[in-house]
This record gives sequence, structure tokens and C-alpha cells, in this order.
Amino acid sequence: MSEPGVARLCVTMIRCATLLLEAPGLRLLTDPWFSMHLRGLPCFRRPSCSPQALPVVDALLVSHLHPDHWDARAVSRMCPVPPVAFLPPGSLARLKGPLPGWRELAPWTSAMLGSAEVFSVPGPHTGPAPEEVNFLLSLPGWGTVFFGGDARLDEQVLAEVRRRHGAVRLALLPVGGTRILGRRTVMSPEDALRAADLLGASRIVPIHEGGIWMSVPPLSLHPGRAADLSRLVHARGESNRLLVLREGESADV
Repeated sequence: MSEPGVARLCVTMIRCATLLLEAPGLRLLTDPWFSMHLRGLPCFRRPSCSPQALPVVDALLVSHLHPDHWDARAVSRMCPVPPVAFLPPGSLARLKGPLPGWRELAPWTSAMLGSAEVFSVPGPHTGPAPEEVNFLLSLPGWGTVFFGGDARLDEQVLAEVRRRHGAVRLALLPVGGTRILGRRTVMSPEDALRAADLLGASRIVPIHEGGIWMSVPPLSLHPGRAADLSRLVHARGESNRLLVLREGESADV
């Protein structure tokens, strides 16, 4: 729960890397994805709600435009469509009908969103362009949230985030451990724990675990699960550091 006197932050898992972040006066949605297919492959877990059933969202944080992170049809069905969106450089030219408040945020730059500040940091993944970015959200009176999208581990980037912004209060980190033709493209559970340590994260929410859609070995594998990260954290005696949310679950942090 939030500390006494500190602004509340509620995190709701919609599915995969789609999370609803709610603080007083601010509501954000990360990497919107509501489809039940991915590149022709069936999905095994449904999002917890339809895009029309979401509350009014002030802004989108979009790490990249892969179809399991950017669902244009779903965004068009949100009521209303969020007036603000932050995306990687090169994104807007690829979108149909971006709104005037949608903007690209290059790595190591920031923008204000009311009294909150959104920082963009490099988020190495797979390509092609536009490359992924990750986000650091600074909430006055609460602290910082790191959103890791679909990135693989980059210790140098994470150490630089810590150097510039101090310890992170909450880290939303992918754990799927995806391998494409044997090449790691997404953090594994072990990578996610290392990332949390580099960020100095007080709490960790695992996102983007494997098993949501079908693997196609040997082309693609998605072996990482939130339960794997839970075992690692438990073995270190840090169980209180981890918060595992399933579709539709919410928690104040």
C-alpha cells in the first residue's frame, strides 16, 4: 500500500504490457493491445476488458509499434481516444490519423504531463525502426515508475537511468525471455531481476511473460514466466519486493 501522506498509484493489469496507471488527476495506459491474434497466431489469454470499457485515459505510453504493443483498431475504439500519446521517434509517420497531442519522445528527453514528467530512455529490442523506447514516469509526491515495454537487458542504459534519476520506486519489467532464431530479444526473469537491481527498484511488477500466444520453435520461443521471477525473488528473501498481477487485477503501490 502507499505510504501515509504519499499520493496513491493504482496499477491494473489489462494484459501483457498493457497496464492502466492511475494517480490523482492522471490516468495512463501503456502499450495498448486487445487483439486475440498476433501475426496470425492465437492468443491464449484475453485482456481483462474491451477498449470501450476503459475509463477515460489522459495519455498513452507506447514503447514501440509491434502488434502486441500497438493496436490501432483498439485505440480508435477508446472513448474518447486519448488526446496525448508518447511514442518513439519515427512513429507518427507510420500511423493513420495521429492526434495533435501525440508526440515522439527521443531517448534521454522528457515532456510534462500535467504535474508529472515523462522521460524517454533507450529500450533495445529487435528492430526494425522505429526502435523501442522505455519510459520513466515521475509523479510528484510519489516517486518514479519505470516501464520496460518489451526490451532486452541493457545494463549500461539502466545504470544511467539510476545515475540521472536515483532509485526507482516501481519497475514494470518484461520477463518473457523471448528468443528469435536463438537470439534473446526480451528480458528473461533473471534479466528482469538484474534490471530491478540496477534501477534500485523497491517494487517489481512482471509484465510481458511468455505463454500469452503460441511459440513457433525453433523460430520463436517465449519461456519466461512471472512464476520464475517469483522463485528467484523468494530465494533471495525479497518476496515483498514482487507484485504479480493477473488480467483484471489491481493494486495500490
